[in-house]
Amino acid sequence: MKRILLPTSLLLGAVAVAQTPVPSSAQTGAATGVRVSLAQDLVRSQVQGGKTVETIVQAPKSVLPGDVLREETTVRNVSGKAVRSLLVGVPVPRGTEYTGGATPSTARWKLLFSNDGGKTYSAAPMRTVTVTENGKTTTKQVPAPINTYSHVRWAVTDLKPDETLKFAFRVRVK
Repeated sequence: MKRILLPTSLLLGAVAVAQTPVPSSAQTGAATGVRVSLAQDLVRSQVQGGKTVETIVQAPKSVLPGDVLREETTVRNVSGKAVRSLLVGVPVPRGTEYTGGATPSTARWKLLFSNDGGKTYSAAPMRTVTVTENGKTTTKQVPAPINTYSHVRWAVTDLKPDETLKFAFRVRVK
């Protein structure tokens, strides 16, 4: 099997996106006073005694096609005051595909996805397909497969002073 070296740009590119303010009324002023970091770890699964056990290998030097990686974003409020309407977005790294396992929505944040390069977000992105039913060709919207998701985003309602939140999702190396 071919080993793939993880370029630093995978890690740094995702952090830059998470730190770069997106023009939006929901994020006005949210990026100031917030520190963001991203960790990319290898998830190894083994069956032991009939149970699947996961081991996390932090910052692996290389990975193989089929390996599962955990993309974990840490957001810390260092502003000394509450930050409201924070958007924490991370692209699915090149050479991988989203597999799920994202930190789910709660009362404080909503999990959203994009399948169009980060232009639009929703809880369940749709795609347009053309099908033939009963001899008629129709176009309709259907849920997009999760492996086509290009970005993951958490819309956080508020981040208290000195609070740290961690968000994660998993991808598979192509």
